[in-house]
Amino acid sequence: MRKPWRHFRGPGIGVAVLAGILLSGCDGEDRDRQPAGKAAASAGVARKVDPCAYITPGEVTAITTDAVIRATASGDTCVYEADPDDGVQVTIHAGDGVKQMEVVRRSAKVMAGMGNAVSGKGRTGADVGAMLQEDKSVPPALGDEAMWGVNAILSVRKGDFFVAVTPPVMHDPLNHPGYPLIPRAERRRIALDVVRKILEKNPL
Repeated sequence: MRKPWRHFRGPGIGVAVLAGILLSGCDGEDRDRQPAGKAAASAGVARKVDPCAYITPGEVTAITTDAVIRATASGDTCVYEADPDDGVQVTIHAGDGVKQMEVVRRSAKVMAGMGNAVSGKGRTGADVGAMLQEDKSVPPALGDEAMWGVNAILSVRKGDFFVAVTPPVMHDPLNHPGYPLIPRAERRRIALDVVRKILEKNPL
């Protein structure tokens, strides 16, 4: 069955991916300009991990109140799929957490610039421009550094460990009467609770 509500999540993710691709090229150029020792220290060495191994479907269900029907790993991301939404997405990096957090921060600035470029192009441009602005709210006191991004994405680094959580946008309307779209404050609470559970279960 096609899920038309996926478009609520899509624009922000698509732009984030684009920014990440652009920055990956810049990152390589920056390393070329750095002394070899400094570049190696800042980049870290990534270790292959199973992104679905850090929090269980049952734990995600308890946090979101929507039953997870499957957890699927794809690269560095685990999707805890619920009905009817795609559910929680958890991205894990071990070994190169400093680099990943730097990419997140630089991506936020790139997206803000893209938003400013389109903000004057009618109502749609204004909406997109507002959506892509950097989140200036105080980040939670988690790990060594944390920040909020578009779509209530929460990114946290602790040592060389990095986790980013994208919360769902919609509850199961069969179990949640009323308007099924999840408010921003609740989406943030979900992302925060997922990250806390991951760090609690996996002390570094």
